[in-house]
Amino acid sequence: MKYKSFFILLLLLVTLCSISAIYADTYVIRNSSFSLPDGYTLSEKNNQTVLYNDEYVLTMYEGPILSTQEAKNNRINLGYKFIGERDYEFDGVEINQQNYNYNGINTCVYTFEKNNQTYIITLNLFENQDVPEYADNPVTQIIDTLETVN
Repeated sequence: MKYKSFFILLLLLVTLCSISAIYADTYVIRNSSFSLPDGYTLSEKNNQTVLYNDEYVLTMYEGPILSTQEAKNNRINLGYKFIGERDYEFDGVEINQQNYNYNGINTCVYTFEKNNQTYIITLNLFENQDVPEYADNPVTQIIDTLETVN
């Protein structure tokens, strides 16, 4: 009887784990790969990549960049309203996050270096949407899974 109960408990545990598993797609862009949950559509043009789903639009750039201060000045000169900026460390990666608003769209610009590559990822969402928390933020999911490919 104990064996049967143990087997049923194990079967339930495996079932629960498989139900709660998040299916993810792996994307390869230039020299990097990363994973995001299913449901994103990918569009590439030159060295710029756009990923989007029903909630968010992400752009991703890998390559040489201006300083974060120069980039901020350029965006402000283009009419973006500067909301705020912060520097922080996430999973051993130093990140500069700048937030802007332009025509009802909030844009969070994340600039960082990982695996000797420099990246800019923007997260675009409507004004009435909150910036997603860590576990739900697609940018942190990209940074978590970002790897260099040869």
